[in-house]
Amino acid sequence: MAGIPINRLGSRERAALRERRFSEAELAELHAMLVRGQRLRKRNFALAAGLYMVIAIVLWAMTVAVGGLTSAILFAGVVLLVGGAVVLVVVWQLAIGIYARQFNDAVDEAYPELFGRYHL
Repeated sequence: MAGIPINRLGSRERAALRERRFSEAELAELHAMLVRGQRLRKRNFALAAGLYMVIAIVLWAMTVAVGGLTSAILFAGVVLLVGGAVVLVVVWQLAIGIYARQFNDAVDEAYPELFGRYHL
């Protein structure tokens, strides 16, 4: 069965950050690596979201072409787009948002002198 992978910062990495085991240079290197991964996830998410919206609109337009524009078909189109948007927001949070928030919070807590400098 398919599922949505929840991308989280591992407990070891979080503990290492909170215990200040990284020097500033190592933290900068880790941040650069994580930023590359986040950019890739964001780009792939944008592609998936765009593809979903295009497919949903095409299928809805085909339904309109066959059945005409009735109030039921119009309602179905609105529900399709709003429901899809809600699902995409949830997937964004699970795949991208949780990880970034956990990393940012751990860095801000352990390295207050670098507050906001190494945010994802």
